[in-house]
Amino acid sequence: MVFAKGRLTQQDSLQPMKTATATEARYRSLLQKAVRRGNTELVYTASAWMQARGQKQRNWYRMRAAVITFEECWPLGAQLGFNPRFHSKVAALIRVCRAVKAKDATGLGCLAQALSLGDRSVLDGGTDDRHLKIVAQAIRRPDAFWSWAKSRPVSPAGRALIDSAFRFRRTGRPQDSAVILAAAYLATAGKLPPVTAESAHKPDPFPYWAALDRHTAEGKRVLNDIARDLHIPPDQLEWCCFFFAGAAANELGPSPWWSRHLDWRFRKIGLPAAEAHLLWEPAKAQVKEALAEEARLLHRELYSWELAHQSRVDTLKTQVELFIRNYNQLTGSQLKLM
Repeated sequence: MVFAKGRLTQQDSLQPMKTATATEARYRSLLQKAVRRGNTELVYTASAWMQARGQKQRNWYRMRAAVITFEECWPLGAQLGFNPRFHSKVAALIRVCRAVKAKDATGLGCLAQALSLGDRSVLDGGTDDRHLKIVAQAIRRPDAFWSWAKSRPVSPAGRALIDSAFRFRRTGRPQDSAVILAAAYLATAGKLPPVTAESAHKPDPFPYWAALDRHTAEGKRVLNDIARDLHIPPDQLEWCCFFFAGAAANELGPSPWWSRHLDWRFRKIGLPAAEAHLLWEPAKAQVKEALAEEARLLHRELYSWELAHQSRVDTLKTQVELFIRNYNQLTGSQLKLM
Protein backbone atom coordinates (compact mmCIF):
# COMPACT_ATOMS: atom_id res chain seq x y z
CA MET A 1 0.00 0.00 0.00
CA VAL A 2 1.04 3.63 -0.48
CA PHE A 3 0.14 6.37 1.98
CA ALA A 4 -1.86 9.16 0.43
CA LYS A 5 -4.23 11.45 2.26
CA GLY A 6 -4.71 9.21 5.27
CA ARG A 7 -4.23 5.71 3.82
CA LEU A 8 -1.74 3.46 5.54
CA THR A 9 1.27 1.73 4.07
CA GLN A 10 1.69 -2.01 4.30
CA GLN A 11 4.42 -1.44 6.88
CA ASP A 12 2.00 0.60 8.99
CA SER A 13 -0.62 -2.12 8.77
CA LEU A 14 1.83 -4.53 10.38
CA GLN A 15 2.41 -2.32 13.42
CA PRO A 16 1.00 -3.68 16.70
CA MET A 17 -2.34 -2.17 17.61
CA LYS A 18 -2.32 0.28 20.50
CA THR A 19 -4.59 -0.41 23.41
CA ALA A 20 -7.19 2.26 24.18
CA THR A 21 -5.27 3.22 27.33
CA ALA A 22 -1.95 3.54 25.49
CA THR A 23 -3.56 5.58 22.73
CA GLU A 24 -5.18 7.94 25.22
CA ALA A 25 -1.86 8.41 27.04
CA ARG A 26 -0.16 9.54 23.82
CA TYR A 27 -2.91 12.03 22.96
CA ARG A 28 -3.15 13.36 26.49
CA SER A 29 0.58 14.00 26.57
CA LEU A 30 0.46 15.57 23.12
CA LEU A 31 -2.35 17.92 24.16
CA GLN A 32 -0.44 19.54 27.02
CA LYS A 33 2.76 19.89 24.97
CA ALA A 34 0.79 21.55 22.18
CA VAL A 35 -0.78 23.98 24.66
CA ARG A 36 2.63 24.88 26.07
CA ARG A 37 4.06 25.50 22.62
CA GLY A 38 1.10 27.65 21.55
CA ASN A 39 0.09 25.32 18.72
CA THR A 40 -3.62 26.12 18.55
CA GLU A 41 -4.30 24.09 15.41
CA LEU A 42 -2.94 20.96 17.02
CA VAL A 43 -4.91 21.64 20.21
CA TYR A 44 -8.10 21.94 18.18
CA THR A 45 -7.47 18.66 16.33
CA ALA A 46 -6.46 16.71 19.45
CA SER A 47 -9.45 18.13 21.34
CA ALA A 48 -11.87 17.15 18.58
CA TRP A 49 -10.36 13.65 18.63
CA MET A 50 -10.94 13.43 22.38
CA GLN A 51 -14.48 14.73 22.05
CA ALA A 52 -15.21 11.92 19.59
CA ARG A 53 -13.87 9.27 21.99
CA GLY A 54 -16.86 9.39 24.31
CA GLN A 55 -17.97 10.65 27.69
CA LYS A 56 -15.08 9.20 29.67
CA GLN A 57 -12.58 11.14 27.61
CA ARG A 58 -14.70 14.30 27.77
CA ASN A 59 -14.86 14.03 31.56
CA TRP A 60 -11.08 13.70 31.68
CA TYR A 61 -10.73 16.71 29.40
CA ARG A 62 -12.79 18.91 31.72
CA MET A 63 -10.58 18.11 34.70
CA ARG A 64 -7.35 18.37 32.75
CA ALA A 65 -8.28 21.66 31.12
CA ALA A 66 -8.60 23.16 34.60
CA VAL A 67 -5.29 21.71 35.79
CA ILE A 68 -3.41 22.81 32.66
CA THR A 69 -4.81 26.33 33.00
CA PHE A 70 -3.53 26.68 36.56
CA GLU A 71 -0.22 25.01 35.67
CA GLU A 72 0.65 26.94 32.53
CA CYS A 73 -0.92 30.38 33.07
CA TRP A 74 -2.35 30.55 36.56
CA PRO A 75 -4.05 34.03 36.30
CA LEU A 76 -6.33 32.53 33.63
CA GLY A 77 -7.86 30.47 36.42
CA ALA A 78 -10.14 33.47 36.88
CA GLN A 79 -11.70 32.74 33.46
CA LEU A 80 -12.64 29.08 33.85
CA GLY A 81 -16.26 29.63 32.86
CA PHE A 82 -17.08 26.00 32.11
CA ASN A 83 -20.59 24.96 31.15
CA PRO A 84 -22.00 21.58 30.03
CA ARG A 85 -20.78 22.10 26.46
CA PHE A 86 -17.43 20.57 25.52
CA HIS A 87 -16.24 23.64 23.64
CA SER A 88 -16.19 25.71 26.84
CA LYS A 89 -13.37 23.50 28.14
CA VAL A 90 -11.48 23.71 24.85
CA ALA A 91 -11.79 27.50 25.04
CA ALA A 92 -9.83 27.44 28.31
CA LEU A 93 -6.91 25.68 26.64
CA ILE A 94 -6.99 27.93 23.59
CA ARG A 95 -6.69 30.94 25.91
CA VAL A 96 -3.66 29.33 27.54
CA CYS A 97 -2.23 28.55 24.09
CA ARG A 98 -2.35 32.19 23.08
CA ALA A 99 -0.97 33.57 26.34
CA VAL A 100 2.52 34.18 27.62
CA LYS A 101 2.96 31.42 30.16
CA ALA A 102 2.95 32.23 33.88
CA LYS A 103 4.05 29.24 35.95
CA ASP A 104 4.48 30.55 39.48
CA ALA A 105 1.56 28.47 40.79
CA THR A 106 3.26 25.33 39.48
CA GLY A 107 6.61 26.25 41.00
CA LEU A 108 5.18 27.22 44.38
CA GLY A 109 2.77 24.28 44.46
CA CYS A 110 5.41 21.67 43.64
CA LEU A 111 7.88 23.04 46.18
CA ALA A 112 5.21 23.28 48.88
CA GLN A 113 4.03 19.76 48.12
CA ALA A 114 7.57 18.48 48.70
CA LEU A 115 7.81 20.45 51.95
CA SER A 116 4.45 19.10 53.13
CA LEU A 117 5.94 15.60 52.75
CA GLY A 118 8.95 16.53 54.88
CA ASP A 119 11.52 17.55 52.27
CA ARG A 120 13.13 20.66 53.76
CA SER A 121 15.67 20.93 50.94
CA VAL A 122 13.19 23.27 49.21
CA LEU A 123 13.95 25.95 51.83
CA ASP A 124 16.83 28.34 51.22
CA GLY A 125 16.68 30.47 54.37
CA GLY A 126 15.29 33.51 52.57
CA THR A 127 12.19 35.54 53.35
CA ASP A 128 10.17 33.71 50.65
CA ASP A 129 10.39 30.52 52.70
CA ARG A 130 7.43 31.92 54.67
CA HIS A 131 5.17 31.48 51.64
CA LEU A 132 6.37 27.92 51.13
CA LYS A 133 5.61 27.07 54.73
CA ILE A 134 2.13 28.62 54.54
CA VAL A 135 1.21 26.69 51.39
CA ALA A 136 2.69 23.46 52.76
CA GLN A 137 0.58 23.89 55.89
CA ALA A 138 -2.44 24.61 53.69
CA ILE A 139 -1.86 21.36 51.80
CA ARG A 140 -1.94 19.50 55.12
CA ARG A 141 -5.01 21.44 56.36
CA PRO A 142 -6.95 22.35 53.21
CA ASP A 143 -10.31 23.05 54.86
CA ALA A 144 -8.81 25.76 57.05
CA PHE A 145 -7.00 27.25 54.07
CA TRP A 146 -10.07 27.48 51.89
CA SER A 147 -12.07 29.12 54.66
CA TRP A 148 -9.30 31.68 55.05
CA ALA A 149 -8.89 32.26 51.29
CA LYS A 150 -12.60 32.83 50.79
CA SER A 151 -12.63 35.46 53.54
CA ARG A 152 -9.80 37.53 52.06
CA PRO A 153 -10.55 40.94 50.51
CA VAL A 154 -9.44 40.52 46.89
CA SER A 155 -10.23 41.97 43.47
CA PRO A 156 -13.15 40.58 41.44
CA ALA A 157 -10.67 38.66 39.29
CA GLY A 158 -9.00 37.29 42.40
CA ARG A 159 -12.38 36.21 43.77
CA ALA A 160 -13.21 34.47 40.49
CA LEU A 161 -9.87 32.65 40.57
CA ILE A 162 -10.26 31.53 44.18
CA ASP A 163 -13.77 30.29 43.42
CA SER A 164 -12.50 28.34 40.40
CA ALA A 165 -9.61 26.92 42.40
CA PHE A 166 -11.99 25.81 45.14
CA ARG A 167 -14.23 24.12 42.55
CA PHE A 168 -11.31 22.12 41.19
CA ARG A 169 -9.42 21.68 44.48
CA ARG A 170 -9.64 17.87 44.40
CA THR A 171 -8.87 17.47 40.71
CA GLY A 172 -6.12 15.12 39.55
CA ARG A 173 -3.10 13.98 41.49
CA PRO A 174 -1.98 15.46 44.84
CA GLN A 175 0.55 17.61 42.97
CA ASP A 176 -2.23 19.00 40.75
CA SER A 177 -4.25 19.90 43.83
CA ALA A 178 -1.16 21.57 45.33
CA VAL A 179 -0.71 23.72 42.21
CA ILE A 180 -4.37 24.78 42.26
CA LEU A 181 -4.14 25.62 45.95
CA ALA A 182 -0.95 27.62 45.31
CA ALA A 183 -2.75 29.62 42.62
CA ALA A 184 -5.48 30.51 45.11
CA TYR A 185 -2.83 31.57 47.63
CA LEU A 186 -1.13 33.80 45.05
CA ALA A 187 -4.53 35.36 44.30
CA THR A 188 -4.87 36.46 47.94
CA ALA A 189 -1.71 38.55 47.67
CA GLY A 190 -3.32 41.37 45.67
CA LYS A 191 -4.19 42.22 42.11
CA LEU A 192 -3.70 39.35 39.68
CA PRO A 193 -0.85 39.77 37.18
CA PRO A 194 -2.20 40.68 33.74
CA VAL A 195 -2.48 37.90 31.18
CA THR A 196 -0.28 38.87 28.24
CA ALA A 197 -0.91 37.72 24.69
CA GLU A 198 1.99 35.91 23.09
CA SER A 199 4.01 37.70 20.46
CA ALA A 200 2.78 37.03 16.94
CA HIS A 201 4.53 33.93 15.72
CA LYS A 202 4.08 30.91 13.54
CA PRO A 203 4.55 27.76 15.63
CA ASP A 204 7.49 25.59 14.69
CA PRO A 205 6.63 22.12 13.37
CA PHE A 206 5.46 20.13 16.36
CA PRO A 207 8.03 17.53 17.54
CA TYR A 208 5.77 14.52 17.97
CA TRP A 209 8.58 12.57 19.63
CA ALA A 210 8.40 15.06 22.55
CA ALA A 211 4.86 13.88 23.30
CA LEU A 212 6.18 10.35 23.83
CA ASP A 213 7.81 11.03 27.17
CA ARG A 214 7.71 9.25 30.52
CA HIS A 215 3.92 9.61 30.57
CA THR A 216 3.67 7.05 27.75
CA ALA A 217 4.73 3.42 27.53
CA GLU A 218 6.96 4.13 24.52
CA GLY A 219 8.69 7.02 26.25
CA LYS A 220 9.32 5.11 29.48
CA ARG A 221 10.88 2.24 27.56
CA VAL A 222 13.13 4.44 25.42
CA LEU A 223 14.29 6.66 28.27
CA ASN A 224 15.13 3.65 30.44
CA ASP A 225 17.00 1.93 27.60
CA ILE A 226 19.04 5.00 26.70
CA ALA A 227 19.83 5.82 30.33
CA ARG A 228 21.16 2.29 30.70
CA ASP A 229 23.14 2.36 27.44
CA LEU A 230 24.71 5.76 28.15
CA HIS A 231 25.23 5.05 31.86
CA ILE A 232 23.08 8.05 32.82
CA PRO A 233 21.00 8.04 36.00
CA PRO A 234 17.40 7.56 34.79
CA ASP A 235 16.08 10.46 36.86
CA GLN A 236 18.61 12.81 35.26
CA LEU A 237 17.65 11.79 31.74
CA GLU A 238 13.91 11.98 32.51
CA TRP A 239 14.24 15.45 33.99
CA CYS A 240 16.40 16.72 31.11
CA CYS A 241 13.87 15.34 28.61
CA PHE A 242 11.13 17.23 30.44
CA PHE A 243 13.15 20.43 30.84
CA PHE A 244 14.43 20.68 27.27
CA ALA A 245 11.54 19.11 25.35
CA GLY A 246 8.36 18.48 27.33
CA ALA A 247 8.28 21.82 29.16
CA ALA A 248 9.22 23.93 26.12
CA ALA A 249 6.86 26.91 25.84
CA ASN A 250 6.05 29.43 23.14
CA GLU A 251 6.80 32.29 25.53
CA LEU A 252 7.46 32.32 29.28
CA GLY A 253 6.92 35.42 31.37
CA PRO A 254 8.66 36.19 34.68
CA SER A 255 7.95 33.24 36.97
CA PRO A 256 10.38 33.31 39.93
CA TRP A 257 8.72 30.43 41.78
CA TRP A 258 8.98 28.29 38.65
CA SER A 259 12.67 29.18 38.30
CA ARG A 260 13.25 28.28 41.94
CA HIS A 261 11.49 24.96 41.42
CA LEU A 262 13.69 24.15 38.40
CA ASP A 263 16.86 24.95 40.33
CA TRP A 264 15.72 22.74 43.20
CA ARG A 265 14.93 19.84 40.88
CA PHE A 266 18.36 19.99 39.29
CA ARG A 267 19.95 19.96 42.74
CA LYS A 268 17.81 16.97 43.76
CA ILE A 269 19.04 14.85 40.86
CA GLY A 270 22.65 15.94 41.38
CA LEU A 271 23.03 17.70 38.03
CA PRO A 272 24.13 21.35 37.84
CA ALA A 273 21.63 23.23 35.70
CA ALA A 274 24.40 24.89 33.71
CA GLU A 275 25.74 21.46 32.71
CA ALA A 276 22.43 19.81 31.86
CA HIS A 277 22.80 20.47 28.14
CA LEU A 278 26.02 18.43 28.13
CA LEU A 279 24.00 15.40 29.18
CA TRP A 280 20.98 16.13 27.03
CA GLU A 281 22.51 16.91 23.64
CA PRO A 282 24.01 13.46 22.94
CA ALA A 283 21.03 11.73 24.56
CA LYS A 284 18.53 13.82 22.59
CA ALA A 285 19.72 12.44 19.27
CA GLN A 286 19.24 8.89 20.52
CA VAL A 287 15.82 9.63 22.04
CA LYS A 288 14.60 11.19 18.78
CA GLU A 289 15.93 8.29 16.72
CA ALA A 290 14.46 5.65 19.02
CA LEU A 291 11.05 7.34 18.96
CA ALA A 292 11.09 8.36 15.29
CA GLU A 293 8.84 5.56 14.06
CA GLU A 294 6.35 5.90 16.92
CA ALA A 295 6.30 9.68 16.41
CA ARG A 296 5.71 9.27 12.67
CA LEU A 297 2.81 6.90 13.31
CA LEU A 298 1.27 9.25 15.88
CA HIS A 299 1.52 12.17 13.46
CA ARG A 300 0.06 10.16 10.60
CA GLU A 301 -2.72 8.74 12.76
CA LEU A 302 -3.85 12.19 13.88
CA TYR A 303 -3.51 13.65 10.38
CA SER A 304 -5.59 10.81 8.91
CA TRP A 305 -8.27 11.30 11.56
CA GLU A 306 -8.36 15.04 10.89
CA LEU A 307 -8.81 14.50 7.15
CA ALA A 308 -11.72 12.17 7.80
CA HIS A 309 -13.35 14.48 10.37
CA GLN A 310 -12.50 17.97 9.15
CA SER A 311 -16.06 19.21 9.63
CA ARG A 312 -15.97 18.17 13.31
CA VAL A 313 -12.72 20.09 13.82
CA ASP A 314 -14.06 23.17 11.99
CA THR A 315 -17.28 23.13 14.02
CA LEU A 316 -15.33 22.97 17.27
CA LYS A 317 -13.17 25.92 16.18
CA THR A 318 -16.23 28.00 15.39
CA GLN A 319 -17.86 27.18 18.73
CA VAL A 320 -14.70 27.97 20.70
CA GLU A 321 -13.95 31.25 18.94
CA LEU A 322 -17.53 32.41 19.47
CA PHE A 323 -17.41 31.40 23.13
CA ILE A 324 -14.16 33.31 23.71
CA ARG A 325 -15.44 36.36 21.85
CA ASN A 326 -18.62 36.53 23.91
CA TYR A 327 -17.23 35.34 27.23
CA ASN A 328 -16.94 38.73 28.88
CA GLN A 329 -20.54 39.56 28.01
CA LEU A 330 -21.96 36.35 29.43
CA THR A 331 -23.50 36.32 32.87
CA GLY A 332 -23.19 33.39 35.22
CA SER A 333 -26.76 32.32 34.51
CA GLN A 334 -26.19 32.45 30.75
CA LEU A 335 -23.13 30.25 31.11
CA LYS A 336 -25.20 27.60 32.87
CA LEU A 337 -27.79 27.60 30.09
CA MET A 338 -25.34 27.17 27.20
